[in-house]
Amino acid sequence: MKVLVLGGTRFVGRAIVEALLPGHEVTVLNRGTRPLWDERIGQLVADRLDRTALTEQLDDGFQAIVDVSGTEPEHITTLLGALPAGAAPAYVYISSAAVYDRTRALAPFAEDAPADGDPVWGGYGEAKAACEQLLRAGVAGELTILRPPYVYGPHNTEPREQFLWARLLSGSPVFVPGDGERRIQFCHAEDLAATVLAACEGRLAAGTYNIGEPRHYGFREYLRTLAEVAGVEPVLLPAPDAAVPAREYFPFRDIELTLDTKRLEATDAFHTRPLATGLATSLAWFRDHDALHDEPTPREAAWRATVPR
Repeated sequence: MKVLVLGGTRFVGRAIVEALLPGHEVTVLNRGTRPLWDERIGQLVADRLDRTALTEQLDDGFQAIVDVSGTEPEHITTLLGALPAGAAPAYVYISSAAVYDRTRALAPFAEDAPADGDPVWGGYGEAKAACEQLLRAGVAGELTILRPPYVYGPHNTEPREQFLWARLLSGSPVFVPGDGERRIQFCHAEDLAATVLAACEGRLAAGTYNIGEPRHYGFREYLRTLAEVAGVEPVLLPAPDAAVPAREYFPFRDIELTLDTKRLEATDAFHTRPLATGLATSLAWFRDHDALHDEPTPREAAWRATVPR
């Protein structure tokens, strides 16, 4: 198949491209700011908001489109308007668990829960929900929407597991929000990519799916898992001030984020791995790339100064 990946050179997009490459002709469309790492990858250079440039670049030869970079409604309307007349490729959209509105439904969220976006994510979830709605109305071919929770793995550009490992490995304290029992859920980037591959190849029926490891983790349980994988004893302290936003000292908001993944689990396209297994490969990658530096935030530095030595 000829597959177009919108994005494709960073974290999730890179994992998807690597999953597709062995069996398919893969082209990425982006602004060309990052080098390609494999000579088999084709590239179209354009801004997603430039309809003229997109129209010049796109043809009707793609059997599938994988959309990693669509985060705003304008990204979707511009792309759909630039596709050649009559083009109806299969479309796989990487959405987010942030589309679920916790004011109208209880976690763990199932796919039929209200999904107009949750304002708690600062507009991100609402924009992703709007993208989904535009795709449902405008995609001519089969549409698959995947909603992951927190994605992790090698090449992660979000300061999450590496943020915490940097502190754990240096013996610095990790300040934990609240009582440390807030539940969160994870999806390894390579498991997400394997499901995308199945959708492109028609091994997963079109539809909307939550995707991730079925198990949920409390903050402290997650931190203990990180420490165990790294072979260290964690220093976990309660955050001194509950009014401080968690992301000033901790990589996750103090908000539960859990999904019901039974719909995808019932298919042959379900891929998952235990968190500790996925974290082990992630830690090896971050170590190899010297990406584990303990650089405290201003809030952490102030709190550390008050901790008895």
